[in-house]
Amino acid sequence: MSGNTDPPPYELLDFGDNRKLERFGSRVVQRESPSVGWAMPSLRSWESDLVFESKTWSGPVPEPWSFRMSDIEFELRATPTGQVGVFPEQQFNWDWIAARGEAVQGKRAINLFGYTGGATIALAKQGVHVTHVDSAKSVVLWARKNAASNGLQDKPIRWIVDDAVSFMQREIRRQNDYDIVIADPPSFGRGTKKQTWKFDRDFDNLMDLVLKLCPRPVMIILSCHTPGWGGNELQRALKGMYDFTSPDVEAGDLMLDCADGRALASGCFARFFRK
Repeated sequence: MSGNTDPPPYELLDFGDNRKLERFGSRVVQRESPSVGWAMPSLRSWESDLVFESKTWSGPVPEPWSFRMSDIEFELRATPTGQVGVFPEQQFNWDWIAARGEAVQGKRAINLFGYTGGATIALAKQGVHVTHVDSAKSVVLWARKNAASNGLQDKPIRWIVDDAVSFMQREIRRQNDYDIVIADPPSFGRGTKKQTWKFDRDFDNLMDLVLKLCPRPVMIILSCHTPGWGGNELQRALKGMYDFTSPDVEAGDLMLDCADGRALASGCFARFFRK
């Protein structure tokens, strides 16, 4: 009797010396990654299909390719920033959303800094009405294409190209509110009108707006990749906003397991759910 020998859709093959070696479906990608630090790689040499270093991809930029994770279909691309269109550590949160599908069906969610739509798609698959917000038009179009690839083109998803804070402020003035908030803010970013976002400076204001926009939350997922911030800090922010007791909010590191048995912390999270 033979078991299933198909490899997982994503693998962290090795990391160290400020670099990561990853397999996304059919392609192996080598990228600079300062967050990895100076750990020693376990493999003597790396073989890859794509290499990103010195802020550029070596060789011709390849055609997009398909990638499937957590029952979500993505189109991946080699972007000028070295990203490929998916943060695999977020699978942890997408699976958590899917496990609560019946309880969130019909709820209203806002996905801030929504990128290429992983959380938006995970929510929409469970019958959630989603507002997807990102300041980059090209990324919102990419997310919309991913949603269509998952058969969600006719589902109640609003696609918003806007600065997250500005959009939240307008929603509050319109007296719109939500049951679910997903937010994965960057360390630094720019809005549609060249507004700057800095996590250390603007996080408290973001949380004030979340409280006004979602006064009676069913679900909140916060994550970040900013040095100096961990799950405990995000957990304290949520508890302070909603006066939750300790068991209600779980928090920790977003981890990627490496092929050699090591684990790589790839950001942090805090989240809660209540019916």
